[in-house]
Amino acid sequence: MIPLQKSAIGGRRAIIWGLLLFFLAYTGGLHAQNPASGVSSAGAKQQQPAKKEPPIELLPGAGVLIGDVVKGENVRKVLMDSLTKAQIGFRQGGAMMFCDSAIQYIGRNVVHAFGRIYLIDADSTTAVGDSLFYDGNTRIARLRGNVVLRDKDKTVTTNRLDYNLATKIANYSGGGTVQDDSSRLTSRVGYYNTITKVANFRGNVHYQSPETELSGDTLTYNARSKIVYFNSRTRIKTRNGDIITDKGEYNTVLGKSNFKGRTKIDTDEYTISGDVLDYDRVMERGFAKGNVEFYNKKDNFIILGDFTRYDGVLETSQVYGNAVLISPQKNSKDTLFLAADTLISYKEAPLADSLPAIKKLTAYRNVRIYRSDFQSKCDSLGYHLNDSTIFFYYDPVIWAKGSQLVAKDISVRMKNSQIDSMSLQEKAFVISQDTLLNFNQTKGKNIDAKFYKGELRKVFVSGNGESIFHVLEQDTLFMGLNYVKCSDMIITFNDSAQLQDILFIKQPEGKFIPPHEIKQENKYLDDFNWRSSEKPAKGVVLGIHAANQYRSGDLKGALMIVDDFFKVFLKDDRLIFYRTDADEADIKPEFFVHVYPKNKNDLPIDKRKTGYENLNFRFPAEQLQNRTAKHDLVLPEFKAARVVIGQYGAKKKILWQKSYNFR
Repeated sequence: MIPLQKSAIGGRRAIIWGLLLFFLAYTGGLHAQNPASGVSSAGAKQQQPAKKEPPIELLPGAGVLIGDVVKGENVRKVLMDSLTKAQIGFRQGGAMMFCDSAIQYIGRNVVHAFGRIYLIDADSTTAVGDSLFYDGNTRIARLRGNVVLRDKDKTVTTNRLDYNLATKIANYSGGGTVQDDSSRLTSRVGYYNTITKVANFRGNVHYQSPETELSGDTLTYNARSKIVYFNSRTRIKTRNGDIITDKGEYNTVLGKSNFKGRTKIDTDEYTISGDVLDYDRVMERGFAKGNVEFYNKKDNFIILGDFTRYDGVLETSQVYGNAVLISPQKNSKDTLFLAADTLISYKEAPLADSLPAIKKLTAYRNVRIYRSDFQSKCDSLGYHLNDSTIFFYYDPVIWAKGSQLVAKDISVRMKNSQIDSMSLQEKAFVISQDTLLNFNQTKGKNIDAKFYKGELRKVFVSGNGESIFHVLEQDTLFMGLNYVKCSDMIITFNDSAQLQDILFIKQPEGKFIPPHEIKQENKYLDDFNWRSSEKPAKGVVLGIHAANQYRSGDLKGALMIVDDFFKVFLKDDRLIFYRTDADEADIKPEFFVHVYPKNKNDLPIDKRKTGYENLNFRFPAEQLQNRTAKHDLVLPEFKAARVVIGQYGAKKKILWQKSYNFR
């Protein structure tokens, strides 16, 4: 070894000259070689650099230099000046590096530096750290320990960072943070291009800005355009609500989104989900297509369909294609199902400022309704949610238990989730069957009908009234036929839909026909048409949604792995817990999920004794919507062999439990 130290009387200039003489003597002018032999004048064979990059230069000012040979390779150990404490400097092209000590591998054009690392690239990108390994041929700087990289736009903080000065790409592993004036992002692995300002992140990615919080497993972020791209399950939180998606892009400044994987938008007032979705957070406008689900939280109804458009400012939603409304009825366990080609939900301004806005639902073309106590079909419909009034247009027909009602236009008033009254305008015709299945009939220009517990009780006829009623004794013995013609009349029925009383308001014309005198033409009024074969069943109203219970929405393509008190589906890297007709008592007990890996070494050390990862959770109350409980859980990153799922009761007693073995 050849130590070179500062002379006590030589001064600063002597140090510099001494260093230069040492460099020339030791390296033969850094890289001076015999062209024929390829051996340096110092006698040590030099390694040719992989690329023709300029040599790394040691800047003047080093305190101690020690020449050495390590495994046949010339090295130079450099220490800072102990008196001035000035750091050691290196330069390659426009890049400079400073440190407290270093080892320079001269033949390979490599520097290994230690202590207070400070790297300055030609484009003003800087980096600090505890140690640095720099290859002058590849121009890759490997910084370790308390690393901070800065450019004009971002600051990257990590413990392990590789920075390529040629491509201007930095990457870290083992966790890192990328931050600018308005946002902060953390992840396990990150890649950042200081030229394009595009960054890629993987593993526990979390992004936060004043307007947005985002978490997922894979993410690409463009710092210039402020657009985030993602290809895995990602949750975006904004002031207006949450977005959960599998694939898409999101502009964090404009609040505009384009999602091409299964996506759900969840706000305080509604949720929208679909296979493809565009959303403008600022304007609160959304478009979705493919297995669309729209849930109105305020009025507690769901609309399913192929396409939907939503305007949050106007509170308007439009659903097209296989559109179905599902509305649980208040004060009743019954549910209203309404299908049409198009469904539109909106608000209408009130007549006076003191009144609330009028909430309306409009249905167009091929309208069909099913409820256990009544069914209907028509061409168009209007539903006023404020007062539970339904308007039926264009050839409407309604079946209410044993009665059929038709007219040009019909309006129905609901009370306590049951039909309270009905108005039939123009060509009104009411048919009801008695206990012997005879057809009692009433027709007139207009008819108003009153109901009790869903059954027809009283009929008010105004204009051109006619009626045919079968007189029964004890609901079992047919006594004869009663025909009446009167402009206005009031007809009352008993609990068995049997005629109880008729009040004739103007001059009536009538006759009683005994059974043996009844002819076929006496049995029916003109325009009689019993249309029970057209009565829509629940499955007909639901259409494809009845057959696709687990093939659409979030459950599309999912594999059911548990069918018990709760159904549990496996989709990609998630478990989806699902139950219909659920209440708070069903979701209150704690769920347990134990995931066993194929390799125990994949578990953290503290989990290897039990042999599984514990994902126990409490079901979020907000995930119980419209009596449907649905919640998803992300599985660990390791390859799973088996999962055990169930619920605890009091004192950790198992209420139910199932297991599933992964293939």
